[in-house]
Amino acid sequence: MFQVGRTTKAGRSRPTTMTVAMIIAGTVIFLVLAIPLIVQIITAFRGPFLPFGVPSAQWTTENFVTLWSLREDFWAVLGSTAAFVGGSTVLTLLMAFGLAWVTVRTDAPMRRLIGVLVIVPFIIPPIVKAQAFLLMLSPETGILNQLLRLLPFTGDVPIDPYAFSTMIVIQALTNVTFPYLMIVPLLTNMDGSLEESARVSGASWPQTLRRVTLPMLWPGLLGVMVLTFILGIGSLEVPLLFGQDSGKDIFALKLWTLIGSRAGQLPQYGLAAAWGVVFLVITTIAFVIYLRATRNAERRASVTGKGFKPTVMKLGAWRVPVLIAIFIFVLLTAVLPLLALLWAAITPYPIGFSFTALFEMTQFTSFGKVFGDPEFWASLGRTLIIAGGSATIACVAATVLAYGIARGKKTFRSKAMDLFASSSVAIPATIAGFAMFLTFMVINPVIPLAGTVAALVIAYAYRVSIAYRGGYSATMQIKMELEEAAMTSGATRFEGFRRIVAPLLMPTVFAVWIQMFILGTNEFTLPAFMATPESRPISVYMYAMINPRSAQIYAPDKGAAMALIFTLLVFAIGYGLQWVVSLVAIGRAKRRVTDLALGPASVAPPEEVSPTISIAVQEAPVLSRR
Repeated sequence: MFQVGRTTKAGRSRPTTMTVAMIIAGTVIFLVLAIPLIVQIITAFRGPFLPFGVPSAQWTTENFVTLWSLREDFWAVLGSTAAFVGGSTVLTLLMAFGLAWVTVRTDAPMRRLIGVLVIVPFIIPPIVKAQAFLLMLSPETGILNQLLRLLPFTGDVPIDPYAFSTMIVIQALTNVTFPYLMIVPLLTNMDGSLEESARVSGASWPQTLRRVTLPMLWPGLLGVMVLTFILGIGSLEVPLLFGQDSGKDIFALKLWTLIGSRAGQLPQYGLAAAWGVVFLVITTIAFVIYLRATRNAERRASVTGKGFKPTVMKLGAWRVPVLIAIFIFVLLTAVLPLLALLWAAITPYPIGFSFTALFEMTQFTSFGKVFGDPEFWASLGRTLIIAGGSATIACVAATVLAYGIARGKKTFRSKAMDLFASSSVAIPATIAGFAMFLTFMVINPVIPLAGTVAALVIAYAYRVSIAYRGGYSATMQIKMELEEAAMTSGATRFEGFRRIVAPLLMPTVFAVWIQMFILGTNEFTLPAFMATPESRPISVYMYAMINPRSAQIYAPDKGAAMALIFTLLVFAIGYGLQWVVSLVAIGRAKRRVTDLALGPASVAPPEEVSPTISIAVQEAPVLSRR
C-alpha cells in the first residue's frame, strides 16, 4: 500500500521521508538498547579493567574463570537473589491479585476509594519508600516497632529491620501497585459467565478460582509475574539501604559493590560485567518463557459482544476481615511511612514518638533548610530535565517506529525489530545502569559525556519499550482508511502520518509520556551507577542525605523533609499533567460538538491540504475518544 521510495531521473529510488524517519527512530532505539549491552559483553570478555583505551586490555575469559573460581560466592549470590526476588514476587502477586479481586469482582464497600488508596504508594519514589520503611522499622525509634511493643507477646524488638525476611516483605510491599494496575484490567475484561456456570454446577468459590478463573487469566498473570521478577532483579533501593547490614549478597548490591572504588583497589569492571551477563541471560530466558507461554493467549479470550458482564462475588461474613486486611495494607504502605518521614523531619535526631517529644522536641527548620539549599533546586532542575528529555526521546522514536512496523509488511526483519524494540522490559535497571556507565566510560575520550546530564537523559530513555508497546497498540486501533484516502489525494506517507495518525495517537503518546516522566523523576538505580555530584538528580542527593557514609552531607532530618517535599512535587506534577490532558480532551470535544452543530460548512479545510486529508484530520478527536 505504501511507497517504499521515490524514483529519480536516473532511475534509482531514494527513500521517502517516512522511511528516513523510521531509520532514524530505529537507530536511536538501537543505540539506547543494543550498544550498552554490547559494550558490557565485550567488557566481560576483554579486561580486566576497561575493554578499550587501556594497555592491559586483552581478549580473555579470565573474568568468567574468576567468577567460577569463587563458586561459593557465585552460588551464594544466585541463592540470595533468587530468594529475595522470588519471595518478594510471590508475595507481591498474592497481595496485588487479592486487592484487584476485591476492587473488581466483589461487593466490598468503598471499592473506588480502595482502588485510589492502593495507587497512593505508586506516587512515592522508591528511594523514599525504602527510606520510610527504614525509619518505620528502626529498633529503638521506629513507629511500627513502637506500636507493636504495645501488643502482648511481641518482645522488645518485634521486627528486625535488617533481617533477610524483612527485606523480602519490604520489597513486596513497595512493589504492589505495579502488578495491581496490570491485574485490574485482566479481571475487568474477563467474562463472568464461565464462573457462573461453575458455580451453578456446584463448585465453591475456591474451586472456581482454581479451575476456571486462574487458567483463563494465566497468560496475563504470567506476564505480570515475569515483569515483576525482572523489576525485582533491577531494584537497588531496598538492598542498598537494608542489605549492606544484613550481610546478604543480592545481585544489585553485588554489582554496586564491585564497581565502587575501595582503598588500594581499582573498580572490578570486568568481573561486574561477567555478573551482568549471567543475570542478563537469566532475565532473557524468563522473557522468552513469557513470550512462548502467551503466544496463543487469544485461545483464552472470553470477552465477546454477547451479554458480557463480570461476576460479582458477595463477601458476606468475610466483608469485615477483608476491610481490616486492606486497612492494614494501606497503613503499612502509605500512612505509617509518611508519618515516619514527617517525624524524622521535625525532630533534630532519631527519637521515639511520645507526646513529650511532640511538644518539646519538634521543630520545622529542616523544611526551611531544604528550600534554602541551592543544591536542592539544582538537583530538582536536573531531575525535570532528565525525566522530560528522556521521555520525549523515547516517545518520539518509539511512536515513529511503532507506526512503521504496524503499517508495514510482516517480514522477518519487521518481526525482529518489533521484538527488539519490546525487549527493554527484559533488562533489569541495575544491568542497564551498569551497561550505560561502561559505555560512556569507553567513549569518553572521544565523546566526553560520562557523568553528564546528557548521559543520564540517554540512559533513562532505555525504557523505550513502554512507549513502543503503547504506540503500537494505539496504531493498530486506527483504521487504515484515513491514510489510504489521504494518499489517494496525493499526500505522502509522512504527511499522512503527521497530519492524520499523529493527532490520533497524541492522547496515548502523551499519557505514556506522563508515565515515563514520573518514572524518570522517581528513578534512583540508573543515576546511582552514572551520576556525579555535578549531575546527580534529586533521588541521589536524597540518598546522600540519609547515608551515614556521606560525611558532611549526612543530615537525616533534612533528608526526610526533602523526601516529603519531593513526594508532594511528584504528586502535583503527575496529576497536574493529567489534569491538563483532560482539559485538552474536553476542549476538543466541545469544539467537535460546536462544529457538528454548525454543520460541515463551518469547518474550513486548510488551503495547503487536500479536502480528503482535511476531513480525516477533523475526525481525529472523535476517533481518539473511541
